[in-house]
Amino acid sequence: MYTGTEDLRAASRLMRRLSELRSRRGPVHPRFGDLARPDAVCMSGVPVCDGGYTEVDDVIIHLTVTGRCNAQCDGCINTAIASGCAERAHLVAELECDPARDADAIVRVAMACGIRPVTVALYGGEPLLAIDRIGELIERLDCSPIAARTSYMLYTNGQLLWRGIEMHPELWKRVGILSVSIDGDQEQHRRCRPGTDLASIEAGLMRLPQVFCGDILFWSTLREHQSLQSCFNQFMRYYQRGLVGHFFWHWAESPAPYRDFPAYVRFYAEELEEVLDTYVMQLCQGRLLSIVHINELILYLLCGRARGHSACAVELAENYDIVGGRLTACADLPLSIGALSPDASAELLRQSLHSLVGYRVVLGCDWCGVNPYCGGRCPVQVLAGSPERTTQICQLMRLHVGLVQERIGDIMDAMETAGITVQDLYRTSARLARYTDVVP
Repeated sequence: MYTGTEDLRAASRLMRRLSELRSRRGPVHPRFGDLARPDAVCMSGVPVCDGGYTEVDDVIIHLTVTGRCNAQCDGCINTAIASGCAERAHLVAELECDPARDADAIVRVAMACGIRPVTVALYGGEPLLAIDRIGELIERLDCSPIAARTSYMLYTNGQLLWRGIEMHPELWKRVGILSVSIDGDQEQHRRCRPGTDLASIEAGLMRLPQVFCGDILFWSTLREHQSLQSCFNQFMRYYQRGLVGHFFWHWAESPAPYRDFPAYVRFYAEELEEVLDTYVMQLCQGRLLSIVHINELILYLLCGRARGHSACAVELAENYDIVGGRLTACADLPLSIGALSPDASAELLRQSLHSLVGYRVVLGCDWCGVNPYCGGRCPVQVLAGSPERTTQICQLMRLHVGLVQERIGDIMDAMETAGITVQDLYRTSARLARYTDVVP
């Protein structure tokens, strides 16, 4: 749990480097100025609309179904398997779901969390490579004490959708949210996810309405060489055909800094402004595009909200990951909580996890003008990435919030004209943010 001598030394080096980078200048935006300044963009924190909204309060339990994956995504560790990495292959084997063991763990976690609804988020790797295990897991949970309050989400790269529908048509009626990874048009997607094919994914999406009636989330991962506009345009093509309903993107977590960060800042700003132009135009015509994290940010701006914790809320110990039979705070960090007894102290868990976000002090999160929305970058980027990349992401976050905040007056007017309330914004779109990486 990051308590060893070497871990402490590494953490100390990380904090020193973050502190050094904070004093450097960043790219200069024509309206926001130096994006490295904590006050380059400031959310007011003051409500600007009447009324509020009620949020869903389910417990999210991520289950790693398998570590195997067929997508070979740019920058993903799973590509090591294709290179014959025996150590990685052994690790992946340890991540395979054991339906009996993992159903029991899910029940124990859910019982320790009282009577709250539970969403089991089926994760990978590529979960559809182990679809038989998913079916058995659900059968076991259907016979458990938490059956009536359990729903399911599935993350997939989409390549095996058609086969999964053929093999287990009944399973899809149990899934409430389906996240499909698509990284742009056919050419861009092929470059980023060479193990998948957009035509095959599309064929699966076209087949889904026969067996599935939940929410379909079009999920894009942005790398430096990738176009947000390409991702958005592909989303709109599928959205207009009724194949997907929601859009989300996030910046790829990576240890490598952006090679030409000023150029990427300009590129991202131009493309995000184009996306926002379309969003506002659609809203003025009475149509709310479900761009999940944009709509959540709009709620924060309208209602004066403050997140009050890191984006993924890892330090609160309220959502969990089960990986290879171990209960962890996060599947992407080597932090095992262990067995969770029904009378486990949530407060004790919070204390033990608080050190994961100690970097917030060094980054100056509490003084950052977009902290009410950001809440501090996910620890995966900070602890498993690089200080350079982390500070760049902080600057991108200021840019992202600033560009949306500039349009808030137009958005408010369009919502009022269309009769769209903040509760509508949450219910139809922003509620899905908590099942994603929350902030880009």
